[in-house]
Amino acid sequence: ISLSVEQRDSSSPSFNPSDNSLLSSSSPIDEMEERKTGLLKRRHYVLLELVETERDYVRDLGVVVGGYMTRMKEEGVPDDMKGKDKIIFGNIHQIYDWHRDFFMGELEKCLEDPDRLGPLFVKHERRLHMYVVYCQNKPKSELIVSEYIDTYFEDLKQRLGHRLQITDLLIKPVQRIMKYQLLLKDFLKFSKRAGLDSVELEKGVEIMCIVPKRCNDMMNVGRLQGFDVRQP
Repeated sequence: ISLSVEQRDSSSPSFNPSDNSLLSSSSPIDEMEERKTGLLKRRHYVLLELVETERDYVRDLGVVVGGYMTRMKEEGVPDDMKGKDKIIFGNIHQIYDWHRDFFMGELEKCLEDPDRLGPLFVKHERRLHMYVVYCQNKPKSELIVSEYIDTYFEDLKQRLGHRLQITDLLIKPVQRIMKYQLLLKDFLKFSKRAGLDSVELEKGVEIMCIVPKRCNDMMNVGRLQGFDVRQP
């Protein structure tokens, strides 16, 4: 049976290699351009997500700095928390200021000129080290917050009218540094597929793989140190 099918297939006019009726009317060049346009559109959506989530991130950090930190400074903290309040927030104020005053605007410029994205992360590699500092402090911060989460911080959250717990807000920088890596990898992937490879972009992705790894390592170190401190 298979033989007769093969014979019938091979004699069928639709299997004639010289017959172009089945081919698309658009030329291969048109198809390539169409594909490239689609890839660039997807790349633009990645950039859009990067910028929009950056705005959300800055807003969330503003809730910490303008809400919790400001209120605690104005009202003072319980006696048994004095001296610990700075450990709770680490260098989040520094992170917030930089993103609000500089980095968010630089990311927004990338919407008009996507080629700026890779060099932006390369240029500010040293500045991004402040996330490593934040993550090193994070386990100590978590330990202190856990002592007061159901009492002092719950009360403060209610009075500030905040939706999120302080723990949800303090994890934001850790999540953000991981998110950059994922979005930059996607941006690079669509750039490459569209034939727009860039050494600076590759470098930027590399940096955003190294920084989160350092952050993770420092959190682990911080946790070990934290346990050492509590040893009898």
